[in-house]
Amino acid sequence: MNFTHYTDEPIRLAVDLVNTLQPVTGIDQLTDLAALRAFLRAHDEAGRPTARDLDGVRRLRADLRAVFAAGDPEAAGECINHVLEEAGATPRISVHSGEPHLHFQPVGNGLADRIGVAAAMGLAVVLCDEAGRLGVCASASCQEAFVDRSKNRRKRFCSEACAHRESVAAFRARRRPAS
Repeated sequence: MNFTHYTDEPIRLAVDLVNTLQPVTGIDQLTDLAALRAFLRAHDEAGRPTARDLDGVRRLRADLRAVFAAGDPEAAGECINHVLEEAGATPRISVHSGEPHLHFQPVGNGLADRIGVAAAMGLAVVLCDEAGRLGVCASASCQEAFVDRSKNRRKRFCSEACAHRESVAAFRARRRPAS
């Protein structure tokens, strides 16, 4: 079945949403409605969020972080199922250009539910169809979420910058004289 509409953008939405809260420093980029509006604009999401939407999106962010931190496909799948269940994801068949395909839509019409379904379905496609791995950066000073699409699925860091920083730190630690 073709779920291409649940790939690139919904996956980027999920990763970016999780990374709006830096777990190491506690810096939160979604502190108010203006920040949420800016996040939505950056992801071509329409709507006029309310304070209730902000609270819902922040709860969703915590649920999505659990997906990345799960550590194995079974646990990640359970976390994704939780997000889909909370959002009330309902399968719907729609036809575009004469081709039927499956969409998952939330039962309610809340912003967090709409974002949650799109993000969870994107992560489900990565987990099930693309054999991707979801993870959290191994750098103690970062811990951002990432999607590992490398050939060997052994990515440990969210970026080359984090990998290089950790490599340099390990090298320097090995070179220090024992005291």
